[in-house]
Amino acid sequence: MKLKLNTIRFPWKIFSRVIVLQAIAVLLSFLMAGLTARHFFNSYFLAHFQDCGADCIADFHRTLAQFDAGLIIGLGFVGLALAIFGWIFAQKLVLPIGRLLIKARSVLNPQTVLTPDSDRLQLEAIDQEPDSAWSDLESSIEEIRRDLEKKIESLRNEREEQATLMSAISDAILAVDLEGAPLFYNSRTELLFGDKALATQPRLWEIIRNPEILEAFQQALKKSKSTEVKAIPFDLPSGKRFFSVAVAPLRDGRDTIYGAVGIFHDVTDLKLAEQIRIDFVANVSHELRTPLTAIKGYADTIKLDIQEGKAPAPEFIEVINRNADRLMNLIQDLLDLSSIESTDSLLKSDTATQDLTDRVVRQMTGTFERKNQIIETRAHAKTVFADSRRVEQILVNLLDNAHKYSPVESKISLTWETETRGDVLLKVRNTGPVIPIEHHSRLFERFYRVDKARSREQGGTGLGLAIVKHIMQAHGGSAWVESALGKGTTFICRFPKDAK
Repeated sequence: MKLKLNTIRFPWKIFSRVIVLQAIAVLLSFLMAGLTARHFFNSYFLAHFQDCGADCIADFHRTLAQFDAGLIIGLGFVGLALAIFGWIFAQKLVLPIGRLLIKARSVLNPQTVLTPDSDRLQLEAIDQEPDSAWSDLESSIEEIRRDLEKKIESLRNEREEQATLMSAISDAILAVDLEGAPLFYNSRTELLFGDKALATQPRLWEIIRNPEILEAFQQALKKSKSTEVKAIPFDLPSGKRFFSVAVAPLRDGRDTIYGAVGIFHDVTDLKLAEQIRIDFVANVSHELRTPLTAIKGYADTIKLDIQEGKAPAPEFIEVINRNADRLMNLIQDLLDLSSIESTDSLLKSDTATQDLTDRVVRQMTGTFERKNQIIETRAHAKTVFADSRRVEQILVNLLDNAHKYSPVESKISLTWETETRGDVLLKVRNTGPVIPIEHHSRLFERFYRVDKARSREQGGTGLGLAIVKHIMQAHGGSAWVESALGKGTTFICRFPKDAK
């Protein structure tokens, strides 16, 4: 907040009260004394010399006229003496008081200035010759002013530092007084509750509707108790977010509570990670239990057949073998995923994209022939700087995914492209069903399935796309999906140019 400039002129009020009023009082006293003496002489003459004759009376009136003239001249001399005395007294008292007044006002208002006129020149002239009677007081006020300026500057810097620090904090901070009105908050709080809502100076219960958070603030304000509330959901324009709220009382220098402060820490990612962990355990348990149940059931059936002297049915052995392979594939994918996440060591080199693609396609020829699918490959980008073994895993998983969800006698295209900035793009496109956009962000999660019933019919471990995402992250790249009606679904992997 800027302070309004004050203008200081010559201290006429002090001068008039100290000098002019005293001069008027002296002149009036002198005049009253003269008039009293005149009245006394006139009364005395009339009482004692009333019959002295015309000449005596005329002499008395001439004497009285001379007295009146002397009184007037005396008043003039006294007035002149008072003017000289007033000027000297002004230099010795009034102007030093004026200087003290200026300095005192400059302490209250650091932006106080003098007007550039003759009055200022007079003050500066006197300033060069300070009166010893006032110099100590004037010096003390000047020291107070300088010290106050330093403290104001220090407080201003500290306030700016605190404002910058609070703005840089990723958590939302909201402090309220005993009545629940906001004392201070940072920019994160405005994003959380809305700057318009806070600008109206509402009460706490108008900003926050959650009873657990309100109770935590009440505990801090009334019982001086710090409280933490965990994983409270907030509906924001960006979606539902979860916050852990820690509330503590605010105390002044006398240890009196004057408010409470709440820190809102975003734990959405932790909540998501916890949910992913729960889902992962549940999915792994289900994926393991399904083939194990089939193996156990058919193994018991074969055991009974052998006990009864019957030959085991070949189809039972085939089911056991197929589910054992499924278990092996699942365990292998879990081990691969764990290996990718736990290490950043990649054996990168310039890998020929066409040779690598041809090798993978040859390995999967039998898979595509079962549905009479055609694989079309184009290598506009001749090489990619990456770990060839991991890139091969990416190709196998993306092509296997395309094979499962593409119809019979469809075409699957695989393309290597180079972007203008030098990044290499791998695109695998299939003509399967369109994937709704709300599933795109979660498609690369472990065991995530858009259509769970159909996915289980297609087989697979549910980890292929998760492996693709983690391999790309290890390369410093990214993976995403694009899907639209009439254009099919395209999985895209970007290998950064600066991967070297």
